[in-house]
Amino acid sequence: MRALAFLCSFLITSTVSAKEYVLNGASIEQFKNGIRYDGEDELIIEIEDDITIAGGGNAGIESAAPVTIRSSAGRTLTIVVDSDEEFLYGIKAPSITIESGNIDITVHGKNSSGGSNAYGICAESGNVTISGGSVSTTVETAAHKNKGIYALRFINIAGGLVNAYQRGGSNTFGLDGGEVETENADDGVIISGGQVVVNSSGAAARNYGIDSKFGTVKISGDAVVFIREDESGRADNFAYNENVTTISGGNAVVFASVGGNYILREDAVLTQNATLLPGGTFEIPAGRTLGVSGGAYLAQPEGATLLFDEGYGAFGYAGSIPESGTVIYAGEEPIQQASVPVAGLLAGLGAAVLLRRRQ
Repeated sequence: MRALAFLCSFLITSTVSAKEYVLNGASIEQFKNGIRYDGEDELIIEIEDDITIAGGGNAGIESAAPVTIRSSAGRTLTIVVDSDEEFLYGIKAPSITIESGNIDITVHGKNSSGGSNAYGICAESGNVTISGGSVSTTVETAAHKNKGIYALRFINIAGGLVNAYQRGGSNTFGLDGGEVETENADDGVIISGGQVVVNSSGAAARNYGIDSKFGTVKISGDAVVFIREDESGRADNFAYNENVTTISGGNAVVFASVGGNYILREDAVLTQNATLLPGGTFEIPAGRTLGVSGGAYLAQPEGATLLFDEGYGAFGYAGSIPESGTVIYAGEEPIQQASVPVAGLLAGLGAAVLLRRRQ
């Protein structure tokens, strides 16, 4: 029995073994030019301080094993890749999980071979899972296929703030999951929570916001999703692939722009606090409704326009107040001005502010 217990203990210990890298002021010299990990155990990256990785190679983080990134302190990891190589990666691993902290990735390239790819995040054989924190990817090259977040199997966003901005090159893809034929119905892109901003523009051939080649795109839960493409591709453009996409549950708020206003795509009731993108025009079309549930609010910052009623669709909310150029639409009365942390909310949407600047 003792031998059996020891064997079970050994098996459990072996199963959960992992290699941990701690990124802080003391370790930055080791990691500032990039992280290369060839081990077989899972790689866990803990961000203790605000750290920047800006190597001269083609990848910021490259791992042969699955990677999990977290920051209990809420710190920021900035990754910058600027290279003429054919394949570029902010983060590359078989599978990638982001639990907390802030990940800010920028990928630039000038390779003109026509067959090259650039990725903010690339799960080359598995999945990308985002459950918290914030993730921002900016991928802009001259001739690559520019992809914000890519997974061979599935992308699963259950929480946090995600901003994927990709511009130029031959094609742009914001969220691209499910590029292999399998019998798994969940392969593709799954968004069940959090706030997601996707902007695909300026590609020569195609601009795709959210797509899955062999899987499906499922948006549900309390997710808030803003998608934009600018119709500049000569061959094809779409905000999301309507042939494989379902928006379900009644609480997922999806606004999509096809070279114009952001249009509410399905009736919805907002159940989490959200902010419209500065500089955007958001339209509730005739025949469609958007509501705000009790305890939640929708913030319309200065520079954003929200079109409803009088020729547009219905917008249901309990009351509104102006605050520092922002209009707050609340789901319940009374509205307490001091209880609405607008400044904090806008600060948390740094990705959206960046989006405004780039537009």
